[in-house]
Amino acid sequence: MSGPDIDLELTRLAGRLRRRSVQIVSELHPDLDYGTYLFFLAICDAPGQVRGADLAEMMGVHKSTASRAVAALVRYGLVEQQSDPSDGRARLLVPTPDAMKRQSAHRAAMRDRLNEFLADWDLDDLDTFSGLLRRFNDSAEAAG
Repeated sequence: MSGPDIDLELTRLAGRLRRRSVQIVSELHPDLDYGTYLFFLAICDAPGQVRGADLAEMMGVHKSTASRAVAALVRYGLVEQQSDPSDGRARLLVPTPDAMKRQSAHRAAMRDRLNEFLADWDLDDLDTFSGLLRRFNDSAEAAG
C-alpha cells in the first residue's frame, strides 16, 4: 500500500534536496562532483573517524570506488588521512577543520531555510510530521 501521492511527493522532495546539494557541492570545491560529495557527508556524519573499508561498506560500494572518492576528497583538501593507532596499516578519514566548518555553515543555512518553510505550521503539525518522518526512516532502514 503506497499511494501515488507519497511517491510523487518523495520524488519532488528528493529532487529539491539534490538540486540544493549540487549548489553546496560547488561551493565546497569547484571540481567536486555530487557522488564524491555523498562520501564526504558520510565521513562528516560518521561517529569519530572512519576507515576507508568501513566507508565503502557504509556506502554500499566496492572498496575501489570508495578509494577513488577518498583520493579526490584528500586532493581537494576536504578530508585528511590519519594513521590508525590500533592498526598501523589502516588509515582513518576525517574532514579537515575548514571543510567541516563550511559544511556546518551550509547545514545551518539549510535549517534556517527549513524553519522559514515551516514558520506557519503549528507545533502539533510539526510534531506529527517529525514523528511520521522518523517512522518512515526507521522502516526504510530496517528494510535495508
